[in-house]
Order: sequence, then C-alpha cells, then structure tokens
Amino acid sequence: MNVRLPRLTARGPLLRRWAAPVAAAAILLSGGAAVAQASGMTGRGANEFGMTMGSLHGRTTSFTYTHGYFCDTSIPSAATTGCEVGADATKAPAKHTDPLYITVPLGFSVPMQDCPSGLTCVDHPMTMDLTRLATALAPLYKTTPEKLTPALKNFATPGHDHLITTRAGGKAEWWDVSVIGVTDPKVYREISQHGSYTYVQSLLKAKNPHVLAPIPTNLYLFFAAK
Repeated sequence: MNVRLPRLTARGPLLRRWAAPVAAAAILLSGGAAVAQASGMTGRGANEFGMTMGSLHGRTTSFTYTHGYFCDTSIPSAATTGCEVGADATKAPAKHTDPLYITVPLGFSVPMQDCPSGLTCVDHPMTMDLTRLATALAPLYKTTPEKLTPALKNFATPGHDHLITTRAGGKAEWWDVSVIGVTDPKVYREISQHGSYTYVQSLLKAKNPHVLAPIPTNLYLFFAAK
C-alpha cells in the first residue's frame, strides 16, 4: 500500500511528536484494530437528532445535531465510515465551515468527556482510518508499514472533548474537525478546566511536549452551538 502523509510530511517535529502517542493509543483503543460494521452509507452518516456538550472561551455550550457526519471520500480511507486522520478534505460539504477541535487523551483514560470512550456520539463516525501514519508508527512497533497497516485501518473513534472558537450565531452548520492529542493527564485536565482553544494555542506556543498541534481530518460534523 502506498502510504502518504500529505500534511504531516512537511512538519517533521509534529510527525515525530504524533507518532509515539498514536502508538500508545493503538494499544489503548480496543487492543488494536477496532472493526465496525458498515452502515451502508458512503461518506455520510445517517441523520439523527441529539446533543453533546462542548466548550467555547471557557464556557460550556450545547451542540444540537440534526445531520449525519460528512467525510470527504475523495480522500482514500480504509475505514468503513470513509473517515481519515492525517489528511485534509479537498471537498467540503459547504462553502463556509468553522473549526471544531477535538482533544483526545493518548495513553490514559478520562472518566467524563463530551463523547466518552467506547460510545459513538450522535452523528459521529464509529471508526477512522490511521493508515496514513503507518510509516511513522512502524519503527515504534519494530515492523514494516505494510504489516502495521491492517491494524490501523478501522480504529474506533476515541473518547474526546469538543472545543470551538465561535457559536456561529447559534445556527446549524458544518464544522471542520481537527484532532489535538494530549499525552499527560494533568495537562488534559488543565485544558478541560480552561475549556478554550486559546489556552491550547498558548500551550502550543510554549512548545508544551504533551500537546500535539492540530492534526487534519477529512471529517465534518453538523450541529448548532448554543
């Protein structure tokens, strides 16, 4: 398989920092590969109605979902959902989107999250493909990308919290998802307490070794933030 790291290749330090935590996550999440049953949908999840919580500038906000997720299927993905970590979408579901940052604990568990581990939140994909990271992860497993790839194809979407930078007027819209990995429980608690992407940016600016710069995905979620 031809493994590409389009956005990560140009960022060597980021790639090195992301590789080790992902290896820890690979062990943590379902003992390896997590295989989900295909939903019969390509690139788009079934429409459901429900709510999760999130944070904006230190304040808790509610997200109301009325539309299934969208993953750009022009980006190759081995996941049954068509969703991919490590590659940006080239085709968005709308002309205007706002960023949604999901913070993911890597190598440890968090008891209370906006979307708990082991559950699939409303209008979220069940799995995502991590094979674009196979080249970076293979040395950590002392194996080859070809041998590691099957274990990365269909990972269960991990538990995570949501950070947004605007309520977008409270209107329902598409949100462009990026992953922020956190490798230290104390730092994760501090991020949760601040509930602000501005705080995450301050950690990144200070080069905190436990916080990974946003990793692109081809995933969009649709909700209204109140």
